[in-house]
Amino acid sequence: MSSEDDGGISFAPPGEVDDWLAREASRRGESRDDVCRRLVTAAHAVATDDEIEPSDLDDLTAVRARIDAQREEFRELLEDVRSRVVQVKRETDAKAPAGHDHPDRVGEDEFAAVREDLAALEATVDDGFENFETVLESLVGETAVLDDRTTALANAVVDLRDRRDGATERERRRAAADRLKLAANRLGIRTAVCDACDAAVDLALLAEPACPHCSTAVTDVAEKTSFFGSPTLVTGEPPALEGRVDDALSSPSPEEPIFDALEADATDCDDSDTASVLDFESEETVR
Repeated sequence: MSSEDDGGISFAPPGEVDDWLAREASRRGESRDDVCRRLVTAAHAVATDDEIEPSDLDDLTAVRARIDAQREEFRELLEDVRSRVVQVKRETDAKAPAGHDHPDRVGEDEFAAVREDLAALEATVDDGFENFETVLESLVGETAVLDDRTTALANAVVDLRDRRDGATERERRRAAADRLKLAANRLGIRTAVCDACDAAVDLALLAEPACPHCSTAVTDVAEKTSFFGSPTLVTGEPPALEGRVDDALSSPSPEEPIFDALEADATDCDDSDTASVLDFESEETVR
Protein backbone atom coordinates (compact mmCIF):
# COMPACT_ATOMS: atom_id res chain seq x y z
CA MET A 1 0.00 0.00 0.00
CA SER A 2 1.47 3.33 -1.01
CA SER A 3 1.10 6.61 0.87
CA GLU A 4 -0.28 9.84 -0.64
CA ASP A 5 1.34 13.31 -0.37
CA ASP A 6 -1.81 14.77 1.24
CA GLY A 7 -1.40 13.06 4.63
CA GLY A 8 -1.96 9.37 3.78
CA ILE A 9 -0.29 6.58 5.68
CA SER A 10 1.58 3.53 4.51
CA PHE A 11 2.13 0.23 6.27
CA ALA A 12 2.93 -3.38 5.40
CA PRO A 13 0.22 -5.77 6.64
CA PRO A 14 1.09 -9.30 7.83
CA GLY A 15 1.37 -12.01 5.20
CA GLU A 16 -2.02 -13.62 5.89
CA VAL A 17 -3.78 -10.24 5.87
CA ASP A 18 -1.98 -9.28 2.65
CA ASP A 19 -3.11 -12.51 0.95
CA TRP A 20 -6.69 -11.96 2.11
CA LEU A 21 -6.65 -8.38 0.74
CA ALA A 22 -5.40 -9.71 -2.59
CA ARG A 23 -8.20 -12.30 -2.76
CA GLU A 24 -10.87 -9.78 -1.79
CA ALA A 25 -9.62 -7.26 -4.34
CA SER A 26 -9.60 -9.93 -7.07
CA ARG A 27 -13.06 -11.22 -6.14
CA ARG A 28 -14.61 -7.74 -6.08
CA GLY A 29 -12.74 -6.47 -9.12
CA GLU A 30 -11.18 -3.63 -7.15
CA SER A 31 -7.71 -2.51 -6.26
CA ARG A 32 -6.13 -3.36 -2.90
CA ASP A 33 -6.16 0.34 -1.96
CA ASP A 34 -9.91 0.53 -2.60
CA VAL A 35 -10.55 -2.51 -0.40
CA CYS A 36 -8.43 -1.02 2.41
CA ARG A 37 -10.18 2.36 2.15
CA ARG A 38 -13.56 0.66 2.38
CA LEU A 39 -12.50 -1.36 5.43
CA VAL A 40 -11.16 1.72 7.23
CA THR A 41 -14.31 3.72 6.34
CA ALA A 42 -16.56 0.93 7.63
CA ALA A 43 -14.54 0.60 10.85
CA HIS A 44 -14.76 4.37 11.40
CA ALA A 45 -18.53 4.34 10.82
CA VAL A 46 -19.03 1.49 13.32
CA ALA A 47 -16.78 3.11 15.93
CA THR A 48 -18.39 6.59 15.74
CA ASP A 49 -22.05 5.82 15.07
CA ASP A 50 -23.84 5.37 18.41
CA GLU A 51 -27.12 4.57 16.66
CA ILE A 52 -25.92 1.18 15.42
CA GLU A 53 -27.84 -1.51 17.23
CA PRO A 54 -26.71 -5.18 17.26
CA SER A 55 -28.99 -7.69 15.62
CA ASP A 56 -31.23 -9.74 17.83
CA LEU A 57 -29.80 -13.15 18.67
CA ASP A 58 -33.06 -14.74 17.53
CA ASP A 59 -32.54 -13.20 14.07
CA LEU A 60 -29.00 -14.61 13.91
CA THR A 61 -30.31 -18.02 14.90
CA ALA A 62 -32.95 -17.83 12.18
CA VAL A 63 -30.31 -16.90 9.58
CA ARG A 64 -28.14 -19.85 10.59
CA ALA A 65 -31.19 -22.12 10.37
CA ARG A 66 -31.93 -20.91 6.83
CA ILE A 67 -28.31 -21.47 5.82
CA ASP A 68 -28.42 -25.02 7.19
CA ALA A 69 -31.66 -25.63 5.30
CA GLN A 70 -30.07 -24.42 2.05
CA ARG A 71 -27.11 -26.70 2.58
CA GLU A 72 -29.38 -29.67 3.20
CA GLU A 73 -31.44 -28.83 0.09
CA PHE A 74 -28.25 -28.63 -1.99
CA ARG A 75 -27.12 -32.04 -0.76
CA GLU A 76 -30.51 -33.55 -1.56
CA LEU A 77 -30.53 -32.05 -5.05
CA LEU A 78 -27.01 -33.26 -5.72
CA GLU A 79 -27.88 -36.75 -4.53
CA ASP A 80 -31.00 -36.70 -6.71
CA VAL A 81 -28.96 -35.80 -9.78
CA ARG A 82 -26.50 -38.58 -9.06
CA SER A 83 -29.28 -41.12 -8.70
CA ARG A 84 -30.88 -39.92 -11.93
CA VAL A 85 -27.59 -40.24 -13.80
CA VAL A 86 -27.22 -43.79 -12.51
CA GLN A 87 -30.83 -44.54 -13.44
CA VAL A 88 -30.38 -43.18 -16.96
CA LYS A 89 -27.20 -45.23 -17.37
CA ARG A 90 -28.98 -48.41 -16.25
CA GLU A 91 -31.96 -47.77 -18.52
CA THR A 92 -29.65 -47.12 -21.45
CA ASP A 93 -27.72 -50.32 -20.81
CA ALA A 94 -30.98 -52.30 -20.43
CA LYS A 95 -32.35 -51.02 -23.75
CA ALA A 96 -29.19 -51.81 -25.67
CA PRO A 97 -29.41 -55.24 -27.42
CA ALA A 98 -26.81 -57.89 -26.63
CA GLY A 99 -23.83 -57.89 -28.98
CA HIS A 100 -24.67 -54.48 -30.45
CA ASP A 101 -22.08 -52.06 -31.71
CA HIS A 102 -21.79 -48.69 -29.99
CA PRO A 103 -22.12 -45.75 -32.34
CA ASP A 104 -20.14 -42.59 -31.68
CA ARG A 105 -23.05 -40.93 -29.87
CA VAL A 106 -25.34 -43.23 -27.88
CA GLY A 107 -28.36 -42.00 -25.88
CA GLU A 108 -28.12 -38.39 -27.01
CA ASP A 109 -31.63 -37.55 -25.83
CA GLU A 110 -31.05 -38.96 -22.37
CA PHE A 111 -27.75 -37.15 -21.98
CA ALA A 112 -29.31 -33.94 -23.23
CA ALA A 113 -32.00 -34.20 -20.55
CA VAL A 114 -29.35 -34.84 -17.90
CA ARG A 115 -27.34 -31.87 -19.13
CA GLU A 116 -30.43 -29.66 -18.86
CA ASP A 117 -31.05 -30.91 -15.33
CA LEU A 118 -27.43 -30.26 -14.39
CA ALA A 119 -27.54 -26.77 -15.89
CA ALA A 120 -30.70 -25.98 -13.90
CA LEU A 121 -29.12 -27.38 -10.75
CA GLU A 122 -25.93 -25.37 -11.27
CA ALA A 123 -28.00 -22.19 -11.67
CA THR A 124 -29.90 -22.99 -8.46
CA VAL A 125 -26.71 -23.76 -6.56
CA ASP A 126 -24.95 -20.61 -7.82
CA ASP A 127 -27.89 -18.43 -6.79
CA GLY A 128 -27.99 -20.13 -3.41
CA PHE A 129 -24.27 -19.68 -2.79
CA GLU A 130 -24.38 -16.03 -3.86
CA ASN A 131 -27.09 -15.43 -1.27
CA PHE A 132 -25.20 -17.59 1.21
CA GLU A 133 -22.06 -15.47 0.89
CA THR A 134 -24.05 -12.25 1.18
CA VAL A 135 -25.77 -13.44 4.35
CA LEU A 136 -22.49 -14.63 5.86
CA GLU A 137 -20.67 -11.39 5.09
CA SER A 138 -23.48 -9.41 6.68
CA LEU A 139 -23.56 -11.81 9.63
CA VAL A 140 -19.82 -11.53 10.24
CA GLY A 141 -20.04 -7.74 10.24
CA GLU A 142 -23.02 -7.66 12.60
CA THR A 143 -21.58 -10.23 14.98
CA ALA A 144 -18.33 -8.26 15.18
CA VAL A 145 -20.29 -5.28 16.49
CA LEU A 146 -22.27 -7.57 18.78
CA ASP A 147 -19.05 -9.13 20.07
CA ASP A 148 -17.63 -5.73 21.05
CA ARG A 149 -20.82 -4.73 22.83
CA THR A 150 -21.23 -8.02 24.68
CA THR A 151 -17.60 -7.80 25.82
CA ALA A 152 -18.24 -4.29 27.11
CA LEU A 153 -21.41 -5.54 28.82
CA ALA A 154 -19.53 -8.40 30.49
CA ASN A 155 -16.86 -6.00 31.75
CA ALA A 156 -19.57 -3.69 33.09
CA VAL A 157 -21.24 -6.63 34.84
CA VAL A 158 -17.97 -7.66 36.49
CA ASP A 159 -17.32 -4.07 37.59
CA LEU A 160 -20.87 -3.79 38.94
CA ARG A 161 -20.50 -7.03 40.87
CA ASP A 162 -17.19 -5.86 42.38
CA ARG A 163 -18.77 -2.57 43.44
CA ARG A 164 -21.75 -4.38 44.95
CA ASP A 165 -19.48 -6.76 46.88
CA GLY A 166 -17.40 -3.82 48.14
CA ALA A 167 -20.50 -1.93 49.26
CA THR A 168 -21.84 -5.06 50.99
CA GLU A 169 -18.56 -5.55 52.86
CA ARG A 170 -18.44 -1.89 53.94
CA GLU A 171 -22.05 -2.08 55.15
CA ARG A 172 -21.30 -5.27 57.08
CA ARG A 173 -18.31 -3.69 58.84
CA ARG A 174 -20.23 -0.50 59.59
CA ALA A 175 -23.09 -2.53 61.09
CA ALA A 176 -20.62 -4.51 63.23
CA ALA A 177 -19.07 -1.25 64.48
CA ASP A 178 -22.55 0.08 65.31
CA ARG A 179 -23.29 -3.07 67.31
CA LEU A 180 -20.09 -2.57 69.33
CA LYS A 181 -21.01 1.07 70.00
CA LEU A 182 -24.51 0.04 71.06
CA ALA A 183 -23.14 -2.61 73.43
CA ALA A 184 -20.69 -0.10 74.92
CA ASN A 185 -23.46 2.48 75.33
CA ARG A 186 -25.64 0.00 77.20
CA LEU A 187 -22.73 -0.74 79.53
CA GLY A 188 -21.96 2.95 79.95
CA ILE A 189 -18.49 2.56 78.43
CA ARG A 190 -16.91 5.39 76.40
CA THR A 191 -13.27 4.25 76.32
CA ALA A 192 -11.90 0.70 76.34
CA VAL A 193 -8.45 -0.90 76.11
CA CYS A 194 -7.62 -3.24 73.23
CA ASP A 195 -6.65 -6.64 74.66
CA ALA A 196 -4.26 -7.18 71.73
CA CYS A 197 -2.14 -4.01 71.92
CA ASP A 198 -3.28 -2.41 75.26
CA ALA A 199 -4.04 0.89 73.48
CA ALA A 200 -7.00 3.00 74.62
CA VAL A 201 -9.78 3.34 72.03
CA ASP A 202 -12.58 5.94 71.99
CA LEU A 203 -15.60 3.82 71.07
CA ALA A 204 -17.56 6.82 69.78
CA LEU A 205 -14.93 7.25 67.03
CA LEU A 206 -14.88 3.56 66.07
CA ALA A 207 -15.64 3.31 62.30
CA GLU A 208 -15.18 -0.45 61.86
CA PRO A 209 -14.98 -3.53 64.10
CA ALA A 210 -11.19 -3.35 64.44
CA CYS A 211 -8.69 -1.68 66.71
CA PRO A 212 -7.54 1.58 65.06
CA HIS A 213 -4.04 1.06 66.48
CA CYS A 214 -3.22 -2.59 65.63
CA SER A 215 -6.06 -3.35 63.15
CA THR A 216 -7.02 -6.50 65.07
CA ALA A 217 -10.66 -7.52 64.65
CA VAL A 218 -12.85 -6.61 67.65
CA THR A 219 -15.71 -8.93 68.56
CA ASP A 220 -17.11 -7.54 71.82
CA VAL A 221 -16.81 -5.00 74.64
CA ALA A 222 -16.19 -6.30 78.18
CA GLU A 223 -16.67 -4.42 81.45
CA LYS A 224 -13.73 -3.93 83.78
CA THR A 225 -13.14 -6.88 86.09
CA SER A 226 -11.58 -4.96 88.99
CA PHE A 227 -11.83 -1.56 90.61
CA PHE A 228 -8.59 -0.37 89.08
CA GLY A 229 -9.12 -2.15 85.77
CA SER A 230 -10.50 -0.77 82.50
CA PRO A 231 -13.17 -1.91 80.08
CA THR A 232 -11.69 -4.14 77.38
CA LEU A 233 -12.14 -4.58 73.64
CA VAL A 234 -12.29 -8.33 73.03
CA THR A 235 -10.37 -9.21 69.85
CA GLY A 236 -10.36 -12.29 67.63
CA GLU A 237 -12.54 -13.80 64.93
CA PRO A 238 -16.29 -13.45 65.58
CA PRO A 239 -18.07 -16.76 66.33
CA ALA A 240 -20.32 -18.24 63.64
CA LEU A 241 -24.06 -18.10 64.31
CA GLU A 242 -25.60 -21.52 63.67
CA GLY A 243 -28.33 -21.62 61.05
CA ARG A 244 -27.80 -18.00 59.97
CA VAL A 245 -24.31 -17.23 58.77
CA ASP A 246 -23.86 -20.47 56.79
CA ASP A 247 -27.24 -20.01 55.11
CA ALA A 248 -26.43 -16.43 54.20
CA LEU A 249 -23.11 -17.43 52.66
CA SER A 250 -24.45 -20.46 50.77
CA SER A 251 -27.58 -18.83 49.32
CA PRO A 252 -26.85 -16.52 46.35
CA SER A 253 -28.24 -13.02 46.19
CA PRO A 254 -31.15 -12.28 43.80
CA GLU A 255 -28.74 -10.49 41.45
CA GLU A 256 -26.36 -13.48 41.09
CA PRO A 257 -28.41 -15.35 38.40
CA ILE A 258 -28.60 -12.12 36.37
CA PHE A 259 -24.82 -11.58 36.54
CA ASP A 260 -24.10 -15.22 35.66
CA ALA A 261 -26.53 -15.15 32.72
CA LEU A 262 -24.99 -11.98 31.27
CA GLU A 263 -21.45 -13.37 31.53
CA ALA A 264 -22.54 -16.70 29.99
CA ASP A 265 -24.23 -14.90 27.07
CA ALA A 266 -21.07 -12.90 26.39
CA THR A 267 -18.94 -16.08 26.38
CA ASP A 268 -21.40 -17.95 24.12
CA CYS A 269 -21.45 -15.06 21.63
CA ASP A 270 -17.65 -15.01 21.49
CA ASP A 271 -17.49 -18.76 20.79
CA SER A 272 -20.31 -18.67 18.22
CA ASP A 273 -18.80 -15.70 16.37
CA THR A 274 -15.39 -17.38 16.19
CA ALA A 275 -16.90 -20.61 14.85
CA SER A 276 -18.93 -18.74 12.21
CA VAL A 277 -15.90 -16.85 10.94
CA LEU A 278 -13.80 -20.03 10.77
CA ASP A 279 -16.55 -21.88 8.85
CA PHE A 280 -16.90 -19.01 6.41
CA GLU A 281 -13.15 -18.82 5.75
CA SER A 282 -12.95 -22.61 5.29
CA GLU A 283 -15.72 -22.62 2.70
CA GLU A 284 -14.13 -19.69 0.86
CA THR A 285 -10.83 -21.62 0.69
CA VAL A 286 -12.54 -24.76 -0.68
CA ARG A 287 -14.35 -22.81 -3.36
